[in-house]
Amino acid sequence: MEPSSPSPRLSAGPVPRSPRRERRRHVVYLTRNTEYHCRDRECVGVRDRASGRWSRDHPALRSAIVGALSADRRWYYREPDVGLRLVFDQRGFMVMTTRLRLVGRPDREAVAAYTSLCRAGEIAR
Repeated sequence: MEPSSPSPRLSAGPVPRSPRRERRRHVVYLTRNTEYHCRDRECVGVRDRASGRWSRDHPALRSAIVGALSADRRWYYREPDVGLRLVFDQRGFMVMTTRLRLVGRPDREAVAAYTSLCRAGEIAR
């Protein structure tokens, strides 16, 4: 059963798979319970889908996406897609999500919310 949450409004649909270089820098990855907001493959925001609250102490924050893992444990370095699990590198420790349900673009309000929390490479408390 899906959580009764404020569903994020994703603009411009899923991440395009064209051979051209992607200009946009922000991507949101949705799992069953969590949204992972990334800029240039770095996690800059984590939001609970049920409550809509931003986490300030999630292990994925300020971590780089290093790849994705499939259900049969195959490793992918390409752009993560639906059905794969994100893998972040948190200073030598791997942080893995549950399977992705949706990949898209965050709305402008979400981008403003998490970028406004960035202060010299740290999440403001």
